[in-house]
Amino acid sequence: MNTATASTNVVLLDAVRSPFGKAGSLYAGTRADDIIVRTIRGLLERNPSVKPSEIDDVAIAAATQYGDQGMNIGRSASLLAGIPNTV
Repeated sequence: MNTATASTNVVLLDAVRSPFGKAGSLYAGTRADDIIVRTIRGLLERNPSVKPSEIDDVAIAAATQYGDQGMNIGRSASLLAGIPNTV
């Protein structure tokens, strides 16, 4: 029995790409989750009419999922950026 429901009102409000650079360059000492937190906060600042409590989902992609990018980096960064734990 499939109890999943399909969402019919999907809205993509905004998107942004986090900065990147060569190994050993400007962001070499910055943790990946810190960059993601800044990115999410930037999106929230760019869209002040959207309350964090109105957000239903946050999608984060990581090319190399080990070290500080391992586990559930998107969840951790979302919480640190002020997205409610209900998302």
